Formats: sequence, structure tokens, C-alpha cells
Amino acid sequence: MRRGLDLTVHRYGRRQRLCRRVRIGLLAAACALLAGLAVLRLGPTAAAYLTGLPRQAEAALGDWLMPHFSRQLTDLEAQNARLRSRLAAMAGLQAENQALRQLLDSPRAEQAAGAQPLPVVRRSPEGLALAGSARAGQAVLDPQGRFIGRTVSDPDAEPGTLPVEDADGTPCLAGGLCGVLTRENGSWYLDGLPRHSGLAAGCLVTTPDGHWVGVLASPPTEDSTGLCGRAPLTDTADPDAGVLFVVG
Repeated sequence: MRRGLDLTVHRYGRRQRLCRRVRIGLLAAACALLAGLAVLRLGPTAAAYLTGLPRQAEAALGDWLMPHFSRQLTDLEAQNARLRSRLAAMAGLQAENQALRQLLDSPRAEQAAGAQPLPVVRRSPEGLALAGSARAGQAVLDPQGRFIGRTVSDPDAEPGTLPVEDADGTPCLAGGLCGVLTRENGSWYLDGLPRHSGLAAGCLVTTPDGHWVGVLASPPTEDSTGLCGRAPLTDTADPDAGVLFVVG
């Protein structure tokens, strides 16, 4: 009797749990259907309201478990937003600080006395633009102290920007010989050298006023005309640097 009674109660309890699960499932499906119909009928307003329901439920549960939970959560979120805004505002200062450290650690730092750090605000095939102002003709160096171009005066430039002319076509010196800096397929070359210059790989290339341009990657060879020598360069300026230095 007792064992049969226990079995009956056990079977009834299992059926009861199964029915409860079925009811919960049907209720959830009905709620989802109603929510979908509400979104279709009421549009974005209903969608926004339904999206906020979980947040409202979370706040209600938090206030029930801990007084003033929702107010404290709102204050923390506002504080987090302020901190993120300050961090974004400091990103430019961090980039400038990093560039200054790189320049000071560079063996070419002595060339950058009185360098003015300016962030790059625009790049184009003709050159780039910096945020700031300076007189025309000043050398522009990357964070490693390598020559990247010169400032120019452009009446059509956007206010607060400083145009920089690309280094292509700049006269340069290598071992006391003069050449012209050219770029081809993203690589830099020193063109216009004497055919039998005797220059070797590793020879330093600078601007006439002494700014580092790069070093010869190999001895010069005859160019396409057969009249002059040409050599590829290595250790040239970083074209993707976010902060550059105006000197001179």
C-alpha cells in the first residue's frame, strides 16, 4: 500500500512538473508573439519600450535586493562616461608623448633641437597637413628624426592646418655628391648621381641643411638613361607616423 501510494504521488509530481513546463513554454511563446505583433503594429516606439524592459527589470530587482541600486548604477555609468571622454581627449597627448620619447631615444635627436610636435590631420598623394602653424620652408621630421618634407605656404589651406610638401624632388647629399630624392612604388631612391661615384652601401644621405634622409641600400647603378647613377635608400622616414616634428 505504502509503496503503491508513493509511486502514485511520484508519477503525479512528474506530470505536474511537465504540465508546468508546458504552461511556461506556452506563456513565453505567447509573450514573444505579442511582442512581435506590438513591434509590427507600433513600430520603433514599441521596439524601444521592449528593449528597455530587461533594464527596468534589472533595476527593480536591484532596488529590491539593495536600496538605491538603480541610482548608484546611474551615477557609476555617468562617471564611466566622463572617464572615457577624458581618456579620448588625452589620446592625442599620449601619442605626442610617445613620439617625443622616440625622438629623444633616436641617435638623430641632435638634429631636432627646438622641434615642435604636431599631429597629422590629413594625408594625400601630394603631401600631408599638420594641425598647427609654422613658417614656410621648415623641415618636418618623423619621430625617429628622419626627413619627411617641408612646410609650405598655401592660402587655400584649411584654417589651423599646416601643409607639408612631400620630399620627392628634394636635393640631397651622399658622400659629398649631390643627387635628387625620388620615390617609385612606395620606395625611395637617390637619382642623378655621377655614374662612377664610388659610393657604397650604408652611405648616409642628408638634406643640404643636414637632416637625415636615409642610407644607401646598395651601390649606385646606371639609371634608365645610362648617364647618371641611381641607388635605393633604406632607413627613411615613417610615412604613417601620427605625430611629426617641425624644426628649423
